[in-house]
Amino acid sequence: MKTPGPVPVSVPAVLRLAPDVTLTRLPYGGSVLLNAVTLALAECGEPQAFVIDRLLASGLSTADRDSPPAYLAAELVAKGWLTVCPAAGQEG
Repeated sequence: MKTPGPVPVSVPAVLRLAPDVTLTRLPYGGSVLLNAVTLALAECGEPQAFVIDRLLASGLSTADRDSPPAYLAAELVAKGWLTVCPAAGQEG
């Protein structure tokens, strides 16, 4: 039986690092996410680091729906590394 994946992030969306999470680029490529409270650590290869940088810089647009970056964003939000902020013009 296939386990369900993370809940997709609604688009458009602005993504930010979750509270207490830092992102550090590694000199040999890739990056590390660190939660300063739980000391959880996630090492990302260069392809994932590139996508995370893009997500933090520009978020997800409607064109990103069901794309690999959207799936990575959903996984990172579900695991508490990123948070979703309302996109401009989408507030309540």
